[in-house]
Amino acid sequence: MLEIILQAAGSVFEPKIFLSLATGILAGLIGGAIPGITITMTVILVLPFTFGMDPLQGIATMVGVYVGGESGGLVSASLLGIPGTPSAIATTFDGYPMAKNGEPGRAVWTGIWASLVGGLLAGIPLVIGATQLARLALNFGPWEYFSLFILTLSVVGALTEGSIIKGLLSGALGLLITTIGSDPIMSIPRFTFGLEVLQTGFAFLPILIGLFAFSQLMQDLETRGAKVQVQGSAACNLSVSHFKVLKDIFSQPFNLIWSALVGLWIGILPAVGGSAANILAYDQAKKFSKHP
Repeated sequence: MLEIILQAAGSVFEPKIFLSLATGILAGLIGGAIPGITITMTVILVLPFTFGMDPLQGIATMVGVYVGGESGGLVSASLLGIPGTPSAIATTFDGYPMAKNGEPGRAVWTGIWASLVGGLLAGIPLVIGATQLARLALNFGPWEYFSLFILTLSVVGALTEGSIIKGLLSGALGLLITTIGSDPIMSIPRFTFGLEVLQTGFAFLPILIGLFAFSQLMQDLETRGAKVQVQGSAACNLSVSHFKVLKDIFSQPFNLIWSALVGLWIGILPAVGGSAANILAYDQAKKFSKHP
């Protein structure tokens, strides 16, 4: 095991592999930071450039695009209040208010550094026990998935400020929208009302972007541009002390480790992903925080 890990590490730090990885991360960051440009679209755009590469170099590029895309979604979530990816939804809860208070650099770089540290922490048990974790994930059946989704729905309700009922109804409405389209098992149309355009259902990301972007647009119109001017001037100041940011991050070791484990556990489950993991991790961090 150790020999394989050292061999893989040596291959990654070869100049051409490392350069391909860095280029893929940069492309992913740009794609993820643009609302509406999914990680899948970014991978498709970068894929033709890997045709002339050797397999290891191409894999490194694609991995870089994926990781960079997941992290890039927090840029627009922090600066615009619009998550670039579903896994950046929770970033809008605290990152965007921080940016509006004149600390956009701190909001963005805290998210980037926390993503790096969390990825490294989650990667250690994944490398060591990937086989055992995969077997554990395969034991998840319909009842386990049902329980997980009920837990996620309850978390959404708990995170709603002012009214838990409002949050539960919003989550139930989201579940109802996901039932529109063809049944994934029986291929029977559901709630399509005879319209062919509804046969494929609603894609998650366009609804997510439209929901956050439209609500933010309405808020800006309500304030008649007053907040927009403040945000625009503050967004130009992205300078930040990285030492201070890292100090803030490592001052919460339990939060780091626990959130990484939540992301690892949700990530190994098929068909769940970061859209649920970031909400669950945020809920756990809020519960354990002394100043939620």
